Amino acid sequence: MLKRSAMISRSLLGAILYHRSFVTSLSVPHGFRIGVIGGGASGMFSAATAASHITQQQRETKVQVDVLEATTKLMKKVEISGGGRCNVLHDTSKSVPEILNGYPRGKKELNGLLTKHFSPSDAQKWFESRGVVLKTESDGRMFPVTDSSQTIMDAILDCARENDVNIGTKQKVVGVRKEGDEEQFTVSFGDEQEEKYDAIILATGSNPLGWKLAESLGHSIVPPVPSLFTFNTKNQNKEEGQVFHNLSGVSVQHARTTLRIKVEGKKKKKILSQEGPLLVTHHGISGPAVLRLSAFAAREFKDLNYRTEVQVHWSPDFGTAQEIESRLWDLTSLTPKRNIATSCPLLDEDGSTVIPRRLWSALVLESGFDKETTWAEAKKKMIGKLSRTIAEFAVDVTGKGVFKEEFVTAGGIKLKEITMKTMESKKCPGLFFCGEVIDVDGVTGGYNFMNCWSTGHTAGTNAVSRLKELTTSIE
Repeated sequence: MLKRSAMISRSLLGAILYHRSFVTSLSVPHGFRIGVIGGGASGMFSAATAASHITQQQRETKVQVDVLEATTKLMKKVEISGGGRCNVLHDTSKSVPEILNGYPRGKKELNGLLTKHFSPSDAQKWFESRGVVLKTESDGRMFPVTDSSQTIMDAILDCARENDVNIGTKQKVVGVRKEGDEEQFTVSFGDEQEEKYDAIILATGSNPLGWKLAESLGHSIVPPVPSLFTFNTKNQNKEEGQVFHNLSGVSVQHARTTLRIKVEGKKKKKILSQEGPLLVTHHGISGPAVLRLSAFAAREFKDLNYRTEVQVHWSPDFGTAQEIESRLWDLTSLTPKRNIATSCPLLDEDGSTVIPRRLWSALVLESGFDKETTWAEAKKKMIGKLSRTIAEFAVDVTGKGVFKEEFVTAGGIKLKEITMKTMESKKCPGLFFCGEVIDVDGVTGGYNFMNCWSTGHTAGTNAVSRLKELTTSIE
């Protein structure tokens, strides 16, 4: 019988918390053990999936599922995601091809998983079957109606509890090996103890230790670099008179960000662009248009040491700089007495200005006008400059900032070395992967958790199938 070292916290909802010294007492002759290394979103989801499959199959052979989490907390990213609300999925009414467009890396490889094995709709049904009611916001992000990440955590932990998952915190794994023709894995811990497992699910996220463990078992790692970061613009917002000074909190609902990169041996530059809302912050610019560009150009920004020029189009729906210039020139006769800096004349369908007044005024001054200049006084050359400021504004990126709601890394275990339909290693049978440890990452908006749920469910399901094969070989 498993001893309990302490009363479990309420947030774990009764899932079994253990010290490793007592785990072996659960082992039975011809029993099997699945070790899940990492207690984050994908690790906990894979463990709950594996254990629930075992329960459903009513197996005669004893199977034990252990979660080995190095820290004292489970699912830390789930807890802080979406400002504590947990952006659990992206709009599941969208087609899989549409959703796949949110993955800078892994789009092709995830197609089969999201289509045939565990789709976005399957993930939604899973949570709803556990009593979680979800809502979809206008930008496609999905949250529990409670607006609390604890709702998502409780659903997963509840499933783990009901299916007797053993959850161990402070379980620092330092090594995994599989010697010769052995079927079992030997897991080494920081206190020099060892445990045997019949299948391993590696769910260590962006922790470098996870990649070291994978390398020790024959895998290659795509070098990790930061993804989903904001742009610092200290040369444009620190002092009075600089364009972004005192504009923190101002947002544009639809902007385009563009990075142009010189490619050796080619005349044309490589162009990467993304669109969406954009937010001016105390330190620079953020929002989906920035975060998406940071994700799709993660390696390019790394190579540039996060110091480069990014072009911003503040109103892409109004076309090129030349097209905007034509519209603005018409105002010299249509509204000749109006001050140019007063308000943006580019209007949305509902009559609202596409560029907020404070930002518009800053762009007008940046173009060389003063606050009192009227449209009648505007010269053609100056209007041309204002048009280029709107459509081709040069942002001097001086570094990367932190996006606090989501921490993502580009890179990880090479996907060519994984059988994606099972998430099993091609190098080491019985080793499975899920979540951010592999070379898959998504933009902000629920894509990264979808990766966790899909790869976690697939890894957990197939780890159990692996045990079936071992049972047959024993018999």
